[in-house]
Amino acid sequence: MKTLVFDSHLLPDGHLSCPKEFARKKNVQFKVLVVFEETERQASDQELEQAAIQDTGDEFLSQNELDYYLSLDEDV
Repeated sequence: MKTLVFDSHLLPDGHLSCPKEFARKKNVQFKVLVVFEETERQASDQELEQAAIQDTGDEFLSQNELDYYLSLDEDV
């Protein structure tokens, strides 16, 4: 068994692209490896410390947040 590795991309119809030299060959098996790059930004230690310094309130919600949530309609 011969192993070849190539990059692919998703075609508009939802199929994965394949190099033309392999597209119509018989007895070809494909294994797909999907790699997700982390796009979510992580807060740095410095940013976490700064947030902790700025959060000086003892209550879970600030008075402004509490007033906002209490003023919302219950019908929503």
